[in-house]
Amino acid sequence: MGKTFKQGLREYNWEKNFLIRRWKLRMRFALMGMVKWIMRPRRKNPDLSAARKILIVRNDRIGDMIATTALIRNLARCGYVVYVSSRKPALDIIKHHPHVSGTFVYDDSSMGAWLQSMRAARREKFDLAVDVRCNRFVDLKNLLFCSYLRTPILVGFNKSSLPTFNRPIPYYSPESHVTVQLRTLLEQLQVRADDLHYELFVNDEIRARAGSFLQTLGQGGQKKIVVFNPFGSVPARFLSDEQIGIVCQQLGSQYHVVLIGEKDLVQRLDALEQVSIFDSQSVLDVVPLIEQADLVVTVDTAIVHIATCYQKNTIAFYINTVPVAPVSTDLKIVRSHEIFLLNSKLQDFYQDSKYIIKNAPDRTIPVNHLVWAPNNPRAQQIVFDSDPIRNVEGVLFQAQFVRSLAAIHEACEDMAQQADKSKGQSLDVSSMNGGVSM
Repeated sequence: MGKTFKQGLREYNWEKNFLIRRWKLRMRFALMGMVKWIMRPRRKNPDLSAARKILIVRNDRIGDMIATTALIRNLARCGYVVYVSSRKPALDIIKHHPHVSGTFVYDDSSMGAWLQSMRAARREKFDLAVDVRCNRFVDLKNLLFCSYLRTPILVGFNKSSLPTFNRPIPYYSPESHVTVQLRTLLEQLQVRADDLHYELFVNDEIRARAGSFLQTLGQGGQKKIVVFNPFGSVPARFLSDEQIGIVCQQLGSQYHVVLIGEKDLVQRLDALEQVSIFDSQSVLDVVPLIEQADLVVTVDTAIVHIATCYQKNTIAFYINTVPVAPVSTDLKIVRSHEIFLLNSKLQDFYQDSKYIIKNAPDRTIPVNHLVWAPNNPRAQQIVFDSDPIRNVEGVLFQAQFVRSLAAIHEACEDMAQQADKSKGQSLDVSSMNGGVSM
């Protein structure tokens, strides 16, 4: 059946609008190219061997910083004096970290705050600075912040086209965990890495606060504790009321549910049965709570990584962010996908065209649920295609959650049986030796 005149006119307008969008996108990156001229160039082929005072630039989120604690430890262990730049919530998570010599708050919420962040960081001189972020999108404020740091050596991933980064590291591994990227950096610095486990530190006051809260639950050891985080750092990860109800219903018979998250969001859930709300002042407050929990259920990767620090049983909800070619013949959907791919291509070329043209790396968009996976053998990862998560149908959500919970319980039973078996073998050996332990 042929197109109607109205449909043909609509598609003509879409084509015209997308042509304009493509032109604007190319013009934007052409203008952004001028910013390179105000970035501070640095001498090529720097010597990394003499560097001892290092600034780790990690101007992003809490979960990213938790993973970076593995990098901090390995650098400090090899004699580096480590400073860190990041946003305030992320810096809070390393407030008591013994290997961090100093921190700088990065704030780009306004031009004045951003300039103040740059001035504060420039008061200190470093032998080496590393922009640890490996995002494939261009953040001009972050690039300029790095450019004007007082350091002769600036390291960054996929930055061959930016002369201010005089030690670019190529890294195109869209399905590898973030720890692979960190290991790549350590190899460049000739640092022999350990297993890259995460680590967090809290003071006695924070630990006591969590302990007191758990005592008020009054469970008398009858029920285990599950820490449940139903709201993420972005609304796309928020669970719906129906999904929250499903989780609490499935857990209620075996666990006491402790809700964590922003107070305004979780307070309205106080009426749920067998549920308590943990009033935390900062993300550090939940660290000892998670350390003592039997299970963690979360939509937020920061909580996932805290649970990984202690190898806790975890059920983590992720969104599949991998863009796929549209199967629809709808012209609007097809052209939108083309614009997305063009934008990704231009962003890559803006920062790393010299390497890309010469080496033709795999420029597949990084797979978020693989790069930031739990990295914990006791974790069950549930990946939904729906964005946001709250759009996942209740039946599908419940089936996935029940399956993951059963897998965790089965693994716990297997571990308990292995422990009993090992204990029995130890007793047998002890009796053969006349009950004398050597």
